[in-house]
Amino acid sequence: MKENNLLVEKNRRLKATRKNHTYRDKPRASVPNEIWGTDMTKVMIEGFGWIYLVIVIDWYTKKIVGYSISSRSRTEDWLDALNNACNRQFPYGILSKEGSPYLVSDNGSQPTSTRYMQACSVMEIKQIFASYNNPKGNADTERVIRTIKEDFVWTREFSSPCEFAEEFKKWVNNYNNDFPHSSLNYKTPCELEKECLVFTKI
Repeated sequence: MKENNLLVEKNRRLKATRKNHTYRDKPRASVPNEIWGTDMTKVMIEGFGWIYLVIVIDWYTKKIVGYSISSRSRTEDWLDALNNACNRQFPYGILSKEGSPYLVSDNGSQPTSTRYMQACSVMEIKQIFASYNNPKGNADTERVIRTIKEDFVWTREFSSPCEFAEEFKKWVNNYNNDFPHSSLNYKTPCELEKECLVFTKI
């Protein structure tokens, strides 16, 4: 492959660095919508095949702020999840006074694609890529995916992608509004978010 110039050139921009970075250690959110995480998982629907679920979560509140469900895992689907999050969390525009969040992801082909990175640049979303072979880099997001698998996917059987999408929408609403977290002093994601919004307005 090297002799025939078939190897992909290394993209130096995507190399995770440890020095001279805004976040030298693992980034920590101190307010809602400061740091988001995004990742993808797949679910087998019997009689149909794999479907792909992309989620975006707020690292501070653990709230699922956006998601996308598709029969493929394309850049477009990852952008759908991100746009869903932006529309939900920034109804007056992401470039309003609140400021754009950081977005943590792995080094997969979708979040590192030119189209995805350009979209983040337009919205002034600063991307942070987890370092290679470091499962803790996006651990907050992966922990929510584990909850989705344990509480939603593995406890049910779905007959079609449409049924999965309808039921997942209900589950996300329940997770955000009625699922207390020990790391949040047993508050739900929406409860903590509302408390923070009230505090910032005082």
